[in-house]
Amino acid sequence: MAEKLVKYFELAGQHGGLPVKMRLAMKTAVSAQQAAQLPDSPELLERFYQASREILGANAKRL
Repeated sequence: MAEKLVKYFELAGQHGGLPVKMRLAMKTAVSAQQAAQLPDSPELLERFYQASREILGANAKRL
């Protein structure tokens, strides 16, 4: 289970709700449901971090 990937969606939700979560899903090509099933691979974590930086700016965190 991808605990860190799911946390990226939680962080997005805290900083803008559903619209921001949808932007994260579009930029990463991974839905929140898929994120819960995928492994926390270094490649996916980097993709999520970069996308969250674009969307959240200074509020982005490397998980």
